[in-house]
Amino acid sequence: MIDAATSLVKTVVLATSWAPLLSGLLHQCAEPSDPTCRGGAAAFRAMLRHHRGEDPAVLFQLLDKNNAFVHMHPLGLSVNRLILNELMGLEVFASSPSILLQNKLDYDVSSQDISYLQTHEMPLLLTNVGVPPQNSWHPFTEAVHFDQDTGLAVLSISKSEEELNTPQIESALGTLRYVRKTNEDNGCLSSDGGARDLQVSPDWLGSLEGFFMEDASPVSGQDGSSPRCWLPVVYHSDDSDQFVDFLEGMLDLPQEHRPAMVIDTGGNFAEYEVPTLVDGIWVASHRWGSRDYFHHKLSVSTEEDSFMPKLVAAEFMTIPLDPLPEEYKDETYKAEILALRAQADVALQNNPVVGHSKHMPVTRDSSDYRPCKSGECSVGNLFTDAARWYAEADVAFITSGGVRGPGWPEGQVSVADVWSALPFPNNLCSGVMNGVHLFQLLNYSMSVSTFEGVDTDDGGRLLQVSGLKVTYNTEMTPSRVVDVQVFNKALDSFEPIDRLKTYKFATDSYLCSAYTPYPNLLGSDTLVVEGEQPGKIESVLFQEMVADYLSATTSQDLMYDTQTQGRLTNDTDATELMNLVHTEDTCRPGTYWKGDIETCLSCPVDFDVTFSKQEIEFELTSRLGAYDDAIVIEEDTIVLKNHEQYSVAVIPKNLPDWLVLESSYGLYNGAKSSTLGTGDSLPLRMLVNPRGLDEGTVYVTIGFGVLDGEDYPGCVGQDATFDITLRVLPTEDQNQLGSIRAVGFTLFGIVAVTSISFATFVVCNRSQTIVKALQPIFLCLLCLGVFVMGSAMIPMSIDDEIASQEGCDVKCMAVPWLICLGFSVAVSALFAKLWRINRLFNSGAPLRRVQVHAKDVAKPMLALFVLNVVILLTWTLVDPLTWQRFHMLGTPWNTYGMCASSDPSSANAFFIVILVLNICALIATAYQAWKARNISDEFSETKIVGIALYSWLQLLVVGVPVLFLIEPDNTRPRYFIQVALLFAICMSMLCIIFVPVLLQIRKARIQRKVQASNRTAGYTNTSSSRSTGLRISGLTVNVDPAFLASVRKNKEGFESDELERDEELERDHSDESILPDVAVPV
Repeated sequence: MIDAATSLVKTVVLATSWAPLLSGLLHQCAEPSDPTCRGGAAAFRAMLRHHRGEDPAVLFQLLDKNNAFVHMHPLGLSVNRLILNELMGLEVFASSPSILLQNKLDYDVSSQDISYLQTHEMPLLLTNVGVPPQNSWHPFTEAVHFDQDTGLAVLSISKSEEELNTPQIESALGTLRYVRKTNEDNGCLSSDGGARDLQVSPDWLGSLEGFFMEDASPVSGQDGSSPRCWLPVVYHSDDSDQFVDFLEGMLDLPQEHRPAMVIDTGGNFAEYEVPTLVDGIWVASHRWGSRDYFHHKLSVSTEEDSFMPKLVAAEFMTIPLDPLPEEYKDETYKAEILALRAQADVALQNNPVVGHSKHMPVTRDSSDYRPCKSGECSVGNLFTDAARWYAEADVAFITSGGVRGPGWPEGQVSVADVWSALPFPNNLCSGVMNGVHLFQLLNYSMSVSTFEGVDTDDGGRLLQVSGLKVTYNTEMTPSRVVDVQVFNKALDSFEPIDRLKTYKFATDSYLCSAYTPYPNLLGSDTLVVEGEQPGKIESVLFQEMVADYLSATTSQDLMYDTQTQGRLTNDTDATELMNLVHTEDTCRPGTYWKGDIETCLSCPVDFDVTFSKQEIEFELTSRLGAYDDAIVIEEDTIVLKNHEQYSVAVIPKNLPDWLVLESSYGLYNGAKSSTLGTGDSLPLRMLVNPRGLDEGTVYVTIGFGVLDGEDYPGCVGQDATFDITLRVLPTEDQNQLGSIRAVGFTLFGIVAVTSISFATFVVCNRSQTIVKALQPIFLCLLCLGVFVMGSAMIPMSIDDEIASQEGCDVKCMAVPWLICLGFSVAVSALFAKLWRINRLFNSGAPLRRVQVHAKDVAKPMLALFVLNVVILLTWTLVDPLTWQRFHMLGTPWNTYGMCASSDPSSANAFFIVILVLNICALIATAYQAWKARNISDEFSETKIVGIALYSWLQLLVVGVPVLFLIEPDNTRPRYFIQVALLFAICMSMLCIIFVPVLLQIRKARIQRKVQASNRTAGYTNTSSSRSTGLRISGLTVNVDPAFLASVRKNKEGFESDELERDEELERDHSDESILPDVAVPV
């Protein structure tokens, strides 16, 4: 049995090298004693051998890919295996996960074949990376490295943003469980976490150091062999936030799964520069670099009751690699230096061409000449152009101190030329900064630079730029920048720098991480404005970017132009300096300080505080009491809403006396403010009292001042306004007909009485010879048509003063119906009457009987009537006239009503059609009257009808233009002209037709009385006189009695013939055929 009190403490060394493969530049370190042999992997190993003593040690070497040697050697990156594994015997190496994407076997975008680097003898250590099985690196990576010499199980956690990475904590936990399981399988402890009670041989106590030996196979504890147990250590390579999260995750693990030590390779925490025990885990934080030696010396012991190792102490050591003390330069060191020299010579012989360029001037020679420190230089343009191109940045800049070299002649450019111009393995660093911080960066550079063109400390701080044109005045101090122009890729031109616009920048890792104060100007302490991103170092080398840039953009016919381009211009005549830097104290009126972007911003021109309406109209009439003691108020509601994401204060301004605003806060009198929070609304009730205002229109803009809350201190926003139009109108006048409508009713009464009277007269005297001759049936139809036409004056006298809207709509279509139907009946009666007379007396055949039947006369009458009905019915159904009220132009309080159509074009079409139809009927009737002009008045009243038609035409010619001259809004005169014209048309037809008839009847009656009287007197004289004389006018004429008897006989015969003719005409009029067959001499 093992004595429980027995324990053993062992010291092991954990070393990590970021040193390059070569000790010096490619052409340096020709032999071990050469003073140009500085640092490198050989020097690191020499220091490790010296400082480790007899303690076991493990070295983790970072893959070297950032120098000319690697890129010029035929093996490329694979030269690392040749040096580290085959020459120096390293069993593992470390690298960023980007190496997984750089083999052309895996990715077409890569031009490198690094298959030789992939070997089981020196695998790549990556813990939090999921390597796909199809990736060529899959067999050659390991999540944990079990070092046989030290007994350490080492894990490597890389940046979380790298390609193919998996979550850091989960990956570490899984690997730590694997280490735990391996320890269990090796018999270090029981599966329940307790120490295993092993039975071992007594001599095992003397060989406990076998715990660190290579035998890692599980043991049973019964064969006398020692168990192989591992102590987990984790390297963490990420930023401070990620490290804090990772450390907290490790501390949350069960004790048996925790790592013994966690090392922060970024040096993010000064408190852990000396390794510190934190809740059972040793924590160390150191910023490592390629010029220093680092190692941790770990003291490891076993638990008293188990074989598990335990880290009980940790020490950290760092010293510069250069100079290497002579006593460290042992034979191994010398042999490695010579071997490295041989490989460097191989690299020098392999100098591929990467592009073409015009003559590149000398940048630095053996003297103090430094042209890049005096201003713009060609090689600085090349490197910044390449960085801006590669990173797709807006601007690029590097310091002048790093560029150097003898330049090169016009023609081909090789890798060696590029590395001679910039011999430092600087990586790309990119980020985003706004115009203010870009100006600050440039202003610092121009202010401290000496512009002397010689080697001075501050001369190297001058920035060489791309995508920029900087004008400065070296005679001014402390600021020198006069103007800054930034290239706009979209416009392909330079434009003034914009303070708040963000620009992507590209520079080198030295500027982002080491060259004070540039790391601060490009870091997270300065670039804090929204949209900005601190500089982030990437894996690509500047030399690689330049090679790719020249290869992609140049050729033998298109060489890189090495002429200076005015990127840095010294204007000693300039007097006005540029200053984009603001402070709170420099903010002028109308601006406010925005601390998060360090800018004096203009106050918002228009706070988003608006009214729900932009314009409100009120109309009040003077008769509503605005000028008497009663307060007649019009009211409306409007809402003031704050759409901003902050509170504002609003206050009314200059309210007119006739307007009162009322809200939930009470009445506003022009001095009371209200606060509106985000999204709050303020309903306002407006009360308008126009008392004291004259008739007319008042325009006023109501404004509420908007004062900022906390976000825009000191800012006064644009007023929130709305417009009020107040019209104080006279008493509304609807221009209705009023009492003048009695004229229409009266005139219609006259027409009605007259037409009915004449019709009654015709019926009562239809046996009279003259009435018979004028054809009573047509006279009655004429009276009917005139009556119907005149009845249109009734609806013409109706408006919305005495009728509803529906009633007015009916009256609108009643007018054309009555006028057109009455007109068609009257005109068709005249036409039929004249047409019949012409048929009888103008037939063209002498003494021929012409027969005119009722249907012959009725056809034209019925045709005209039906056509009018069809047109009117279509009009009524399609687009009837309706009663509408319109405002008079310029006087909105005055309106007038009239009949109008919803579609004026269709109404005009119907009107024109029916007008043309009836005018044609009127012309046809006039033509019939003209044809009958020579017929005896005993059979035709042609002259009378002609006069009537002429009077109608005369009335229409005079009256219709007058109607068009009177505007529709002049309702009463227009109405009077309409009814008067219609009355004149009706009465003219009746009077011109019937008055002559009445006069003829009266004359005929008088003549009969005279004849009867003369006849009676003649018989008396004949019977009483004894002589045969005839007394005429006092004269006595002796007449032969036989002659008198003959005259009497002839007179009686004429009277008999006349009586027979009258009886025949009477029979004709009483016949249903209106006129029988009559033989009329022509």
